[in-house]
Amino acid sequence: MTTPTHITVEMLSDTCFSRGEGTPGAVDVEIEHDELGLPYLSGKTLRGLIRDTWLTMACSFEKLHEAGLRVWGPVGDLDETSIVRFGDAHLDASVREWLTWAEKRTQNPLSPQSVLEALTDVRCQTSEERPRGAPAESTLRSVRVALRGLKFSAPITWIAEPMEADLQCLAVSVVGTRHAGLGRNRGLGFVRLLLDGDRDLTKSLANGGRP
Repeated sequence: MTTPTHITVEMLSDTCFSRGEGTPGAVDVEIEHDELGLPYLSGKTLRGLIRDTWLTMACSFEKLHEAGLRVWGPVGDLDETSIVRFGDAHLDASVREWLTWAEKRTQNPLSPQSVLEALTDVRCQTSEERPRGAPAESTLRSVRVALRGLKFSAPITWIAEPMEADLQCLAVSVVGTRHAGLGRNRGLGFVRLLLDGDRDLTKSLANGGRP
């Protein structure tokens, strides 16, 4: 059975992977991005999203209980006993190589800020006062989001050789992860996750090796 080596994350809607702070004079909630201005999703956040999906559905897959403990570790695990690790999810390596050159060229170099603005947009939102149905005072905030259509890839590292049930547990968790980022529990951040970027492989592993 094929052991996946990476996971792809495709933005099906504009999504914000918040870095926990804003940019003064620009946005109240800034997206996670690197020194080149490229948005990315940290491996720790990605793992947390997929593991949370598994925890919400584990009771429906009793046969994968032991596999779930191996792949994700027990609840409250401080010793990191899980056998899978995720790296940061970045855009295609060729994009990063080109931008590294473009930002360091001597004539008309690109700035990281211009790259960030090209790949993101700013959304504004506010809370509503229910009695009046009007925007509540002092609740307007701006959020930077990664544009729909962007696709990220994160490497997968196995600490131990996974068994068939381990791969099925991972695949089921990946298929069940539909939302990510800020406001995901309110239906925002619609995403598609695939193992090795292959829909058929992901489906087969989720079905226990059956097509």
